[in-house]
Amino acid sequence: MTFFSLLSIPLAYLLGTIPSAYIIGRLMGKIDIRDEGDGRISAAAVYRRLGRWQFVLVVVMDIGKAALAVLLAQFVFQASTDIVLLTGAVTIVGHQWSPFLRFQGGLGATTIGGVLVGVATVPTIIGAACAAILMWRTKRSTMSFAAAILIIFVIIFAMQYSKSTPPPVFLDSPPPPLLIAYPVILAVMMVLKALQIKYRPGTQIKEK
Repeated sequence: MTFFSLLSIPLAYLLGTIPSAYIIGRLMGKIDIRDEGDGRISAAAVYRRLGRWQFVLVVVMDIGKAALAVLLAQFVFQASTDIVLLTGAVTIVGHQWSPFLRFQGGLGATTIGGVLVGVATVPTIIGAACAAILMWRTKRSTMSFAAAILIIFVIIFAMQYSKSTPPPVFLDSPPPPLLIAYPVILAVMMVLKALQIKYRPGTQIKEK
C-alpha cells in the first residue's frame, strides 16, 4: 500500500457525489428532483417525472462514475484489492450523501451496479441480465435487485472454489474472501440508506 494509492479514496468519493439525477432534472426538465415525495434522488424519480431517455442517461452516468472510480483505483493508482473494494464503497457513500444536495441522495442501486461491473465484470453482467428479465416479468425492482445480488454472490463464491473456472474479474485470482461478501455488503449499505430515508420526516418510500 502506498500513499499514492490512497488518493483513489477521496477521488472516488468526489465521483460518487456527482448528482446525476439532479443534473439531468435541471438540464432536461427544469425540475428539482428533490421535490419527489419519497425522498429519493434517483433514476427512478427521473423516469417518473421526465421519461425513459432521461432515465437511461441517469443510469449510464451513475454506473459510469462508479465503474470509473474502481477502475482508476486499479489501473491508475495501482491500489491493493482491499483499497479497490473500499474505493467502491466510498463511491456509494458519496452518491447516497452528496454534499451538493445537502447530503441527500439516492439508494445507490445503479451505483452499486457500476462498482460491481468494475470489480466482477462477468458475474455482474449475468446478474444484471437475470434481474432485467425478472423486472420485465414481475415489475418488482426490489426483488430484481435482490436476485441480481444473490446471483453475483453465488458466481463469485463458486469461482473461489473452482480452479477450472477462468476468473471473470479484474481483481486477484482466485477472488479474495472479501470479494465474495462484497455484493452483500453493498446491498446492506443500500438497505441502511432506505431506512434512513423512510424514517426521515416528510418522506415516504414507495414500495415495489
